[in-house]
Amino acid sequence: MLALRHMSHLQATLKLVNEFRRHKGQIAIILGLGVIISAIQPLCLRLSQRIIDELQQGKNDGFFRWLPITLVSVFIVSGLAKYFHNTIRRCLAEGIILKLRQGLYEKCLFLPLSVLDQKKTGEMLSNLQNDLAQINSGLETIFDLLKEPFVLLGLIGIACYWDWQLTLGGLLIAPLVAMLFSRTGAAVKRYTARNLDQFSDLISLSHETLSGSRIVKVFRLEWPLLTKFKAIQSAYFKTLLKSIRIQELAVPLVELVGALLMVAVVLYGKYRISHGLLTTGELIAFVVALGLVQMPIKKLNNAILKLKSAEAAAERVYAVLDDTLSHQTSGSRRMTAFEHSIVFERVGLRYGNKTALKNVSFEVKQGECVGLVGPSGSGKTSLIHLLPRLYELSEGEIRIDGIPLSEIYLADLRELISFVSQDVFLFDDTIYENIRLGRPDASKKEIENAATLSHSAEFIEKCPQGFHTRIGERGLRLSGGERQRIAIARAILKGAPILILDEATSNLDSHSEAVVQQALDSLTHGKTAFIIAHRFSSLRHVKRILVFHEGEIQEEGAHEHLIAQRGIYRKLYENQTLL
Repeated sequence: MLALRHMSHLQATLKLVNEFRRHKGQIAIILGLGVIISAIQPLCLRLSQRIIDELQQGKNDGFFRWLPITLVSVFIVSGLAKYFHNTIRRCLAEGIILKLRQGLYEKCLFLPLSVLDQKKTGEMLSNLQNDLAQINSGLETIFDLLKEPFVLLGLIGIACYWDWQLTLGGLLIAPLVAMLFSRTGAAVKRYTARNLDQFSDLISLSHETLSGSRIVKVFRLEWPLLTKFKAIQSAYFKTLLKSIRIQELAVPLVELVGALLMVAVVLYGKYRISHGLLTTGELIAFVVALGLVQMPIKKLNNAILKLKSAEAAAERVYAVLDDTLSHQTSGSRRMTAFEHSIVFERVGLRYGNKTALKNVSFEVKQGECVGLVGPSGSGKTSLIHLLPRLYELSEGEIRIDGIPLSEIYLADLRELISFVSQDVFLFDDTIYENIRLGRPDASKKEIENAATLSHSAEFIEKCPQGFHTRIGERGLRLSGGERQRIAIARAILKGAPILILDEATSNLDSHSEAVVQQALDSLTHGKTAFIIAHRFSSLRHVKRILVFHEGEIQEEGAHEHLIAQRGIYRKLYENQTLL
């Protein structure tokens, strides 16, 4: 198990590094600029040492004549190199994050409902926000891992030039520093992984609270939810503090080791100066070099810690991107029209261990309207979700014009179907744009005509900006009946030959129901319709009604015929418990 976990860590890291492969030219430029930047500090130290020695010896020659031009040139080159190095590496990192974000969003869009039902919305949002932020921070510091070793080697090289024995003595602390980096990096990655999971829980709870704000207020759930939020946040904060303590402890420890080494170097350097083995300028430059060595070491430590955090985030992101089990296959047979019939043959559906449908068989002719009724949980909604392949069959087969659903190109299949449910979803946009979603290439006249047929025009005219009125998140600035009519207008505009109406009038008052029912009559005219009804007024004119019970079709016929049978339908009719 531990080996598999390490393999997962390694794979995520390799994939993160592989993101750079398409940008070899930019990486070569960044590395070249990094080498130039790395050479600046040793060069400046060498110049400083010469200046001190020249001044101490009282010389006044051409060295000082050319010194201003040299210094200005060095800093101009250094400034330009740093500007282009930092700009290019940041743009490259942001480009990679953009690609990952788009990949995650695309994955979310095309995941089957069976997979989305098992995922928390907060987890997906955390992937898109917090995880990518961690990866971005890690990507930017990868170049420090490539640049700072050159700086370190340059400083060590110039120190060796002045006194190799003293330099080798100082390098004895390298194994201690390396061990410190390794321990802190592993701990930070472990705590980051835990933090990301806890942050997902926070986002999930926040999303649920805002989405269910009406229920929260009606049932007075503010304090219980706040208590729950505090508990999750407390655990998150404790883990975060542990990570912060470990990250911040490494820096003073490195500085302490460096200070002790500095004391030893100064004492030993004084001895070597007194014996004529070292000049004052060389000692000062050596001490400065030793002090500057701490900077690349700190940057390397910071880069390693951020990269470890990025690795933990990358594992979560790639777990989503590489999830082949959640991929929904699309058939290859094209279908642009529905002409004959839809056949359900011994259809079965299971959600895990729960059976939702079993042995369901019937046929619907083109242009026929079929009512689906039954108590809650009887399988009605499960059945209609199978038609556009929102869920996959567990057994049996569904065929449109003789072609199994799995063989039909998925985009073509869904183009043939329109859906209107009791839980209407509208986007935070204008009325015009929400209707236009039915067919994005529709003209203004077609959109207005769809609004008229759906009986939406009458209330749209009263809106402040008419069709260009924004309706708020989920369309909450409109009434239930108005939202329903917008959804019907969208379905009319799409013009699909197959309609699914899932309790489209169940949440409306009698007046709104009458208006919406008129809109539904316009929508269903000449179409093949599956109507799940809560109220019998929606079914009186339906010639064929299927009565579901415990996942099976128990009765079939017209309203009067089913009433006469005195079976399940008659009981539902009498009790008005159609759901």
